[in-house]
Amino acid sequence: MHFIPDTIIRALCWTLLHSLWQGLLFAGVAGVVLVVTRKSRAALRYNLLCGGLLLFLVVSGYTFYRELGMGVVVETGRVTVDAGVKGGHGVTVAPDAGATFVSRSGVTAGIDALVGYFNTHAALVVLIWGIVFLARWVQLLSGWVYAQRIRHYKNQPAPEEWQQRLGRLLEKLGIARPVSLLESALVKVPVVVGALKPVILVPVGMLVHLSADQVESILLHELAHIRRKDYLFNFIQHVIDTMFFFNPALRWISSLIRAERENCCDDIAIRETGSRRRLIEALVSFHEYGQTTGCALGFAAKENQVVRRVKRIVEKTNHSLNAGERIVLMGGIVVLSAAFVTIHNSRTEKTRVVAETRVVAKAQPEVVTVVRHFNAKNVDRRHKAIVDTVPKEAKQKVMAQKDTVPKEDIDKLIEARDHGVTAEFIAGFDKMGYKHISIDKAIELADHGVSTDFIAGIIAEGYAAPISLDLALELKDHGVTVGFIRELHGLGFPAISLEKAIELVDHGVTIGFISSWKKKIGKLLELDDYIKLRDAGISPTS
Repeated sequence: MHFIPDTIIRALCWTLLHSLWQGLLFAGVAGVVLVVTRKSRAALRYNLLCGGLLLFLVVSGYTFYRELGMGVVVETGRVTVDAGVKGGHGVTVAPDAGATFVSRSGVTAGIDALVGYFNTHAALVVLIWGIVFLARWVQLLSGWVYAQRIRHYKNQPAPEEWQQRLGRLLEKLGIARPVSLLESALVKVPVVVGALKPVILVPVGMLVHLSADQVESILLHELAHIRRKDYLFNFIQHVIDTMFFFNPALRWISSLIRAERENCCDDIAIRETGSRRRLIEALVSFHEYGQTTGCALGFAAKENQVVRRVKRIVEKTNHSLNAGERIVLMGGIVVLSAAFVTIHNSRTEKTRVVAETRVVAKAQPEVVTVVRHFNAKNVDRRHKAIVDTVPKEAKQKVMAQKDTVPKEDIDKLIEARDHGVTAEFIAGFDKMGYKHISIDKAIELADHGVSTDFIAGIIAEGYAAPISLDLALELKDHGVTVGFIRELHGLGFPAISLEKAIELVDHGVTIGFISSWKKKIGKLLELDDYIKLRDAGISPTS
């Protein structure tokens, strides 16, 4: 996943992880809504739950923005190599005389280890999520394609009598746009397809096997979906479910929304018919019809859902939390509360390694890079680094700097050293105008062989500074050298863009290829012509 910046990968990883406790928090709120609004209208419960779902989406978006805004500030410090506490990769850190060490609890160390793990394996987490997300997205699109198929295939208009009844029901509900009623050989349950030009599809034979009053109640229920524009929000809900497929709390909230959506349409059907009995009979009769014809009930998909909806209509009481849901929610809230308390306590137990940062290397200290992550407004707990300034002593030759260095920063420092990122490497880019490059970008530059000499060589050929680091990486990755550009200029292409140089190399257009054609025809061609000739396999000697 090298084509995606590490900052985006890490932000997405932590957004997905944060969504687990955020979803649990919203599930707790949804549980309170179910209890408090037990005798309220279904429309109120539905609106509150949908508002909570959209608010969750906004919070997740803000979380991603906040994580993405976590810039990487590169600062220079000094680490003392001397007798003291043994560090990784042969680095020995000697504490300053004023250094303070606080013992870490096992829980705090566990949290830090977990945070470090996800920071290190963020790309793996996002990759697994992306694979499942794409699979579910394909499934969602296939469902949409199937909906379009059943709308146009193996169906026929309902009898004229029902077309007229449908027209009267449309007027009754105040629906101005046209709605078609079709009998379909592909559907087993009444469904509404389409948002702009809605169509009601009913199974073949349903209009004959059920009484007119029962069919009318079913049609009113489906028309209620159209009037409420449920088709559109249902699609948005499916997209959210696809994105957060791993979040059980969010999936539970989504199931509540679907149940309340059906309840809202039931209430509209009851209000328009003025009879609860007719809707109950329609539910029971359609369920029996579905069993005799092998249909899976969508108007009331499962028997327990039929019972629940009938019970709600008879008792005029909405569904509340059952015993299992109460236990799961209470357990989740307890775990969430314990986690918050633990994290809060871990802040006070945070190990503070305060040391004079000098590296002893013969007579001169070696300057190494310490990485600290800062938020533009608030310092994130995982990346928090407290910097104190120690007053300069009269006889002290080097200004000592006190730093609290979190474990993840030390790990990043070690990773940078392993990839050959030194202070001189970063200082060179800093002198060229690339201020405060992230340590991940520095590692990427080192891995791809992009040096300050390479960039300086490109600029020396007449290109305006500063050259984008991403463009420099692309030049290196495609094998464009300073010599190649210099020779192109010498051949007579002084205004060639760097992007065009990349294109030439990608298509195998070499300096020798251009020179041979020039020798053969006595003049230069357009650069695009060389690309066409190379792609067609036509050489100067053919």
